[in-house]
Amino acid sequence: MFGKQPATKRVDGGESALTAFAISVSMKPPLQASLFDQGQTSASTAELLRIDQGRAALNPAQRTFNRLTEQIERARTALARWEAVAERLHQRVGVEIQPVLAAISALQRQLIEQVDAMLTHPPVGLKLTRRRREALIEFLLERIDDSLTSAADEALEALHDHYSDISLQQRREIEQGVNLEFAEHMVSGLFGDELIKDHGAESMDELLQRVDERLAESFAAEQQEREAQAGKRKSTRRQAAAEARRAEEALAVGQSMRDVYRKLVSSLHPDRESDPDERVRKTALMKDINRAYEANDLLSLLSLQMEVEQINPATLAALPAQRMQHYNEVLREQLRALNEEIATRSEQLLLALGGETGKPLRDPKEAELLLDSRVREMHDTHARFTSTIAALANPHLRIAEIDAIARAMARF
Repeated sequence: MFGKQPATKRVDGGESALTAFAISVSMKPPLQASLFDQGQTSASTAELLRIDQGRAALNPAQRTFNRLTEQIERARTALARWEAVAERLHQRVGVEIQPVLAAISALQRQLIEQVDAMLTHPPVGLKLTRRRREALIEFLLERIDDSLTSAADEALEALHDHYSDISLQQRREIEQGVNLEFAEHMVSGLFGDELIKDHGAESMDELLQRVDERLAESFAAEQQEREAQAGKRKSTRRQAAAEARRAEEALAVGQSMRDVYRKLVSSLHPDRESDPDERVRKTALMKDINRAYEANDLLSLLSLQMEVEQINPATLAALPAQRMQHYNEVLREQLRALNEEIATRSEQLLLALGGETGKPLRDPKEAELLLDSRVREMHDTHARFTSTIAALANPHLRIAEIDAIARAMARF
């Protein structure tokens, strides 16, 4: 029966998030897909490229190269796990959540009609005291609110206005005003009154959008002022030399990446191949090469060079330390991008599943456990509504159920 558990406010809040889960969790391709995803283990690339000179000591750049390639492969493996669990949860929502949500929505509509009929034309023998009637009206309004969160419904809005002291439109305007006032107070406390002066916004969302725009304008103005002031100051020879060295180094790093790309293209371009089968193979390889180059994925380009025997471990070991440092700069950026993508996927799942923002998901398994919890909540809600409908329809259980509803409403 309904009275055995709290009202469904917490559960219903999670329902709307889960309804949007299938859309919000986009199955984007990996940011930096490995060219060895098909048919090879994720660890093989790092092992293939590992610089190992036996007893000879590696120089710092070579040790860094080995460490970065291993870290990138671990990050790739982690990203693949997050993508796999997101795909599984995407499918589970369609199979396990959406049908239950549809059933709950139908039960909630049935319950609304049942309570409305009971209030309008009480069954024979049912005496509704003032307390019981007020509790049923509050319960009815709560069910209408829950139903209207997913879609507008003129009939339900009219029913709400029939039983409520204030219309739904009036309540929304009050809530909008309260939210706007809170946002004004928050922004004023953080940035000062000047930022929200004469903002003209009519809602909290509109105010926050205008605040973002004003902050961006203020930042741009400050940046221009700093650049103007910097332009007025003469750079010392030492500063100019340092800037020139940084620019030269950046060009050299980019050139190292382009050199790897050009060697692969020169060797594998399909237009230079007369054999039809080999042309098909090289066309596929060129797609991988271009994808890796555009993604700044040096690791995959080097791996492909190793695969087509353009380089070998000895070649890597013999590279000048400066060229190896250039490679390491690209690999560091590649690792940073992978870690950012992992964090983004984790945050997407946490938000979609209605998890606590202060408790980030550290492992994909935690996302599956969170969805398991949501599934149980959905089934509990379904069972509770089914029990309530049956009890209200049973003359022997009706009064006890209404009293249970009254007790539950009193707790909120």
